[in-house]
Amino acid sequence: MSEIEAIVERYVATWAEPDAEIRRKNIAELWAEDCVYSNTATVYRGREGIEEAVTEAYENFVPKGFGFRVARVDATQEAVRYQWEVVPAAGGEPTMTGTQVVTFDANGRMVRDHQFIDKVQADQAD
Repeated sequence: MSEIEAIVERYVATWAEPDAEIRRKNIAELWAEDCVYSNTATVYRGREGIEEAVTEAYENFVPKGFGFRVARVDATQEAVRYQWEVVPAAGGEPTMTGTQVVTFDANGRMVRDHQFIDKVQADQAD
């Protein structure tokens, strides 16, 4: 596994991490201070914003029996595109999928993350 793949795996695992302190620690270690995460509905700024986005996703999926996993990682010199899946914790087919495009700073921390939803979970389609 490459360093970039390890970062992506750790970040995606953070979305399902039950311990809020571990989520906060991972975000601080993986993200630059001036970071931005955006999806189709909201732009989250700074590490506190990233934590807010991760916590919202955790609360919307994990207590309902879903987890997150990385499906694919592609990297260039300056950006990473990865695909993720929301899957039943007990196993089964993905109920939601998406693609992220992430850029990194010179220290290897995430700076910008742009999310695109590829397949929406039925109860999240509103």
